Amino acid sequence: MSGIYHISFQTELGWMRPISDGNALIRLDWDQTKWDEADNPDDVSRETMRQLQEYLGKTRRTFDLPLSPEGKGMAARRWLDVMVTIPYGTVWTYKEFAAAAARPKAARAAGTACSSNPIPIIYPCHRVVKSDGSLGNYGGGSDDSPQHPANLGRKQTLIDLERLA
Repeated sequence: MSGIYHISFQTELGWMRPISDGNALIRLDWDQTKWDEADNPDDVSRETMRQLQEYLGKTRRTFDLPLSPEGKGMAARRWLDVMVTIPYGTVWTYKEFAAAAARPKAARAAGTACSSNPIPIIYPCHRVVKSDGSLGNYGGGSDDSPQHPANLGRKQTLIDLERLA
């Protein structure tokens, strides 16, 4: 690994910080306050910021970034590979997500894949909801509980952003 690189930027949903290993995006942190440490950007973190700003500005629907989700083995990567195929502007239930991953009885595992996603938005875990249509949980790169109202509010905002685009 050649180092850790990141850049912080403010959005309507709070502060975001794409984190790169110099070759690929490994994590997207998200908080309501800016981090204390100084930015150390590279091309990957800057490009991620640009694409996220375009997405939030409703001019981008897909991402074209090198991804290497931090701490994820092959099984977890398979879930993320399926998650990234959920079409913009749609939502799937945890059950539908599990079925798309060829694990139709693994809705709970689908939820775990969403809750442990280190690169939210780009791996669109916000597009996965409970079977009754309610939001379920959302961590969204925040240290707050996935049931925290602020996190759930961000999930709803992302769903609305895509539906209204």
